[in-house]
Amino acid sequence: MNLKIKRGARAVLSLVLTSSFLLPPSSLVWAAHPFITDDSGTQGAGNWQLELQGQRNRHSHSANDGTGPVNQERKPTLLTGVLTYGLLENLDIALGLNHLRNRVTENGIVTDDASGISDSSLELKWRFYEKDDFSLALKPALSLPTGDENRGLGTGRASWGVAFIATAESGPWTFLGNVAYTRLRFKLDQAAAETRKDLWRLSGGATYSIVENIKLVGELGVRTNEGRNDPFQPGNYGQFAMLGAIYSPTKKIDFDIGLRKGLNRAETDMAFLVGAAFRW
Repeated sequence: MNLKIKRGARAVLSLVLTSSFLLPPSSLVWAAHPFITDDSGTQGAGNWQLELQGQRNRHSHSANDGTGPVNQERKPTLLTGVLTYGLLENLDIALGLNHLRNRVTENGIVTDDASGISDSSLELKWRFYEKDDFSLALKPALSLPTGDENRGLGTGRASWGVAFIATAESGPWTFLGNVAYTRLRFKLDQAAAETRKDLWRLSGGATYSIVENIKLVGELGVRTNEGRNDPFQPGNYGQFAMLGAIYSPTKKIDFDIGLRKGLNRAETDMAFLVGAAFRW
């Protein structure tokens, strides 16, 4: 098996495999941090929200091409700002901007190290059903090609996705569920050949209020592995779990922290998540 993937394609592949903010696998939509699974909540007409998010991934695996083992380590760092505005009580529009540093080493030698603005996102969230403590929403989204695909900071073409969202509340518990689809598009032929285009995600999560301003959060999910025949991240479907907490000193401010763990080799090993949200 040839492990010498071309530099540009490998960088783009690493971006897509590990950027759960920029292109959450099987969904372009943003979720309430530190979740991938989104909820049906909206800001309300005329209200704003600014989310600041950070993510550091680590994926380290070895593969053998017959001449000896190669250990590849991917350590992308993604910083994100998402500005959301309530168009209606049940309809939001959001713009996400991203800065990515994508670093890859093989046997301790740096093979990719790029940093800069990556692809952006534009999305809508429409809560179309609400009764008692149960609600449903749809969230279509676009990924905008604002990153340099030749440096592994973007895909070079617009992609799109949509998520179906369900939320239920019961006392201190809130339960979330998503079914999401993404269609990826690439400008570089090599990146397109190395990557699956039709991506799905099925995930669920829950929050539990232990006191008025602190919530414990958890999540489980399965999603399409974007890499096609990637020896360092093999398999068709990645499985993941996340544990974290959200602290809300006021009703207008949230701080969060989380740790996402891959449960099989088709998923990124580990992601450390931090974020903050401000509403007005």
